[in-house]
Amino acid sequence: MNVFRSLKRKISWLIRNEFRSLVYSAVIAIFAWFLISVTIYPTTPKTIRDIPLTISLADTAAEENGLSIITEDLDQVKVDVTITGSRSQIGSFTAENLVAEAVIPQSITEAGEYTLSILVTNPEGVAFTVDSQSPKTIDVTFDRIQTVHDIPVQASLPNVTAAENLTLDTQGIECTPEKLSITGPATTLELIDHAVVNVPDTMELSSTYTFTNCTNVMLYDKDGAEIDQSALQLAIGNGFNVKVPVFTKVTLPLDVSLTYVPTGFDTEFLRNRLKFSMDEITLAAQNSNIKDLTSWNLGSIVLSTVDLHYQKTFEIDTRGQFNNLSGITTVQVALDTEGLASKTIRVTDIPVVNAPSSYKYSVVTRSLNVTVIGPEEDIKDLTEKDLLVTADLTGYTVKDASFEHEVTVTVPDYSKVWASGSYTVWIDAERNNAE
Repeated sequence: MNVFRSLKRKISWLIRNEFRSLVYSAVIAIFAWFLISVTIYPTTPKTIRDIPLTISLADTAAEENGLSIITEDLDQVKVDVTITGSRSQIGSFTAENLVAEAVIPQSITEAGEYTLSILVTNPEGVAFTVDSQSPKTIDVTFDRIQTVHDIPVQASLPNVTAAENLTLDTQGIECTPEKLSITGPATTLELIDHAVVNVPDTMELSSTYTFTNCTNVMLYDKDGAEIDQSALQLAIGNGFNVKVPVFTKVTLPLDVSLTYVPTGFDTEFLRNRLKFSMDEITLAAQNSNIKDLTSWNLGSIVLSTVDLHYQKTFEIDTRGQFNNLSGITTVQVALDTEGLASKTIRVTDIPVVNAPSSYKYSVVTRSLNVTVIGPEEDIKDLTEKDLLVTADLTGYTVKDASFEHEVTVTVPDYSKVWASGSYTVWIDAERNNAE
């Protein structure tokens, strides 16, 4: 039994001493490795990732010239480097021990895009060499930040319609405020031609309506291309109010008036032969009385000016009271000559009628060649006796002993025949002796 206890004590002692030996050996090995590393290999490479990029305009010529950095998301840029330095100094470095700074040269004094070098350093002044770096450079845009206050505002209402027989007055839509102030890079501001307020509502309007607090705004250049707003600040505030006028809409046939028409002439016959380049026009107005119109009169035609080659251009004049939705500005009116004929007849009987009694009158002009137009079947049989040519002096004041006066030509028995052209005769006037 004593032998057994003695053996047990010896085994325990050996185990304790063996463990101590192992611990001592490990400590000695680590110390030896450190000593060898420091003395034989004093420098070491180290790769550090995700160093945040920094950039500052302070004390630069760019700042002195009023430039700002407008490139976005620079704070999201990260730099990776592999550096070599003292093992004891950089061995424990992380991204927090390094600064990656975009260097702004003093030569940058104007707006534009520049490629800047990225310099990686240690704020504490620890020296090292950069073996590799990504990225080494970065493109940065500089510009002057300005504000414009006069950008005109328009409205877009793609989902807004008018009720039946009504129309939206797109030319009369009002945005309040009418102008927009924008702050941003000068080169971008120069491109802006106008702003468009988008009204997202879907509505059918039966009367004038105002959409309020509209904040969806797009910017466009003069060619209609959209402009990126990411570097801009728009002074929208509570948004825009968009007033949309709703007009009554009518489509009317076009018409003309015939003037200086002799009694008994069939005006409808001639009207039906006048051909219009456009038959109708669509108008709109806020006043619902527009619905009472039955036609749109282009103007008047003097009957005697109509010949077989008649054609006249009329301008559309809405007199500022209506919106011309058709968009036509002129209409051509021409005579349809199918089935018509003309004839020139020599007239010698030209009496003076309705003359003042204080004078005696005699027609000096012995004859006139009068051109008449009408249906072929009427014209072919027409003679001088069918024409009534008179010099009507109603209201005329005699100033000279001899004067020229326009005559009136009628064709009493033919309601569809008219005289084309203007005719005058010379008349002698002699005061009565009794006067």
